[in-house]
Amino acid sequence: MLQPLVHVHGWPLQNTPATGRIAATSPCGRIEVAAEIAVFHLWRITVRTHPDDVEPRWWATFSKETPAEIVNALVQALAADRHVAPEEIVAEWPGHPPAGWHPLLKAGWAASELTALLLQDQGGTSSIIGAPAGPATTVVDGVRFTSPDGTASLTHRPKPDSEFGEAMGPWMIEVEFGPTWQDQWNATLSAATPMRYLNMLTSAVVDPAPVIRTTSQISDATRTAAATRPAPPPPRNPLTHVEAEFARTDPRHPTQGHPHR
Repeated sequence: MLQPLVHVHGWPLQNTPATGRIAATSPCGRIEVAAEIAVFHLWRITVRTHPDDVEPRWWATFSKETPAEIVNALVQALAADRHVAPEEIVAEWPGHPPAGWHPLLKAGWAASELTALLLQDQGGTSSIIGAPAGPATTVVDGVRFTSPDGTASLTHRPKPDSEFGEAMGPWMIEVEFGPTWQDQWNATLSAATPMRYLNMLTSAVVDPAPVIRTTSQISDATRTAAATRPAPPPPRNPLTHVEAEFARTDPRHPTQGHPHR
């Protein structure tokens, strides 16, 4: 995951064995891609407006079992944009969330409204769970998109990050196609995530291109649902392997190519 950033883009690598954390930081100091071995969300991407900012402008996390191709779609786009469109990585929230989920609709995902019960009391209106004790109103709280086979969903609730608990956020992708942890993964993105990156991420989610996996990485549920065929042997030259991995994870940037190396 981090090899293309280090060997192709020249990002410094920080390894902290005591905490099980490995991170690559862009030379400008605004983007960090970290692998946090000891926590549920293995991959954490943070983007800052200025390198010295305490709080990131936006962030994204991915659980351990998230396919590498999904995470790389976002990582490689950020690495490319740092060179060709640096203002895009911290673009203001554009107010057009349909741009983020358009690839899902194009792939046949079904949209549905998320609702919540609001209870009116003397202190104002507040969200509640369960049967209301007083007058209540059902309101639209967000939107959910579900894949045709029902195994994957994207939910969007337009609220500040502070209103969500641990491992939750305004944008969430959840996938469950089997009974084991190997068959489940999720991604969470903050409210300020630019729509262009959400679009790239959802495009990667519905990309039908084949991926390379070892036999041990294929669960029983995957083996039943997916078509498989033998993969070609990996290249022997380590540098060639890095270049090959970089090319394989290229998210096909919609406006600009990757920088010259």
